[in-house]
Amino acid sequence: MILETARLRLRPFVAADVPAYAAIRADPEVMRPMPGGVARCASAAADAARLVADFAAQWGTVGCAPWAVEERASGALLGHGGLRLLPDLGGETEILYLLTRAAWGRGLASEVAAAARDAGFGRFGLRRLVGYAAPGNAASCRVLEKTGLAFEREVEVFGLAARRTVIGRG
Repeated sequence: MILETARLRLRPFVAADVPAYAAIRADPEVMRPMPGGVARCASAAADAARLVADFAAQWGTVGCAPWAVEERASGALLGHGGLRLLPDLGGETEILYLLTRAAWGRGLASEVAAAARDAGFGRFGLRRLVGYAAPGNAASCRVLEKTGLAFEREVEVFGLAARRTVIGRG
């Protein structure tokens, strides 16, 4: 399943994405708010290979997964984003995004999150979506708020303190 927005193409990951995705995950600033934090940079290549394979497989087993996010104009891989089923959290579906630093501050994460929300409620027929962001990650918190998710409560998830936000199909 491929989605296109004004500036982005969201598509399933393929094995050829691993090197570019590993480079994104090797950036300490990108990984700082993520589970495992900056320490995960050391395993960026192995993590990218595992995640690309996992995300690609989830399309067949779960029916949705994080997409590879690429810039339409250049075809450059910018990161991942979309929807992820969270079976360990009661089967909720999360809106998520992780983009290269070069994509920050351009509204691209909001574009990804809005496309994921619309696909979740439209094509996938979901009734509720959640989002998690580190309390200190103001940019990510704003993305979720701009996408219509409302703050519910502070939680610990994925080994991190996070702001849990939610949106239901209207």
